[in-house]
Amino acid sequence: MPTQMLDHLTGIAMGTRVMTLQGALPVEFLSPGDRVITRSGARVLRDVSVTVLHDADVVQVAPGALGHDRPEAPMCLPAGQPVVLRDWRAQALYGTREATVPVARLVDGEFLRQTRVAELRLFRLGFDAAEVIYADGVELACQPATVDA
Repeated sequence: MPTQMLDHLTGIAMGTRVMTLQGALPVEFLSPGDRVITRSGARVLRDVSVTVLHDADVVQVAPGALGHDRPEAPMCLPAGQPVVLRDWRAQALYGTREATVPVARLVDGEFLRQTRVAELRLFRLGFDAAEVIYADGVELACQPATVDA
């Protein structure tokens, strides 16, 4: 299978810890009905979907690359995953106090670098509305859950 570019794909890699009312839990432990801490407060998780990719290009984020202890540990994200910036980068790059951008736009080759992984298990979290969650200390944007008709 050829390398997969993830410019359009979003999600959270297995092992990434997400803040919930029960504390920081690995994303793979979450299920619909759990209460996740968001910028808007505790929200009910409506949907969890999983995608497994092979030979995929991702962005590797070094500890502290997005702020003090953000992320807390090395983090792997698909290129299209929106991250919230609320530091000097938002002002310098976008002229605002806060910006939500795909992580691929932040690649600098040192602290945020594109790399390839043999396998990537991505978890997409869905809520009633768009939310910003805390994953290993990084603010990640999540889209509303899709409803099957």
